[in-house]
Amino acid sequence: MRELLKLAEGYKTRFPEGFEPYQMGTRLLEECGEVAKEISHWEGAGIKRAKYGEPSKEKLANEIKQSIAALMQIAIYYGIEKELETSVNESLERMKKENLIQ
Repeated sequence: MRELLKLAEGYKTRFPEGFEPYQMGTRLLEECGEVAKEISHWEGAGIKRAKYGEPSKEKLANEIKQSIAALMQIAIYYGIEKELETSVNESLERMKKENLIQ
């Protein structure tokens, strides 16, 4: 979680413009659209493979990373980093108790 927050902070430092709620929301939607495009490519929808070649694990990972960073920037903006970490930890603990994960 901390590494993801650092990543989001780094993007904010590199690109200081565009960190108002509306801009962050539209950036998140754009990044999720890029993930959807990569999924479409992986699943062979339409002519994606013929047009772009074989899908890339690195490209899909990068688009997912950018989407997560956009979400983390929203968490930072609203000052909910600790609450987010608590929520994730609570979910993990609940899953452990239900033997869904170890």
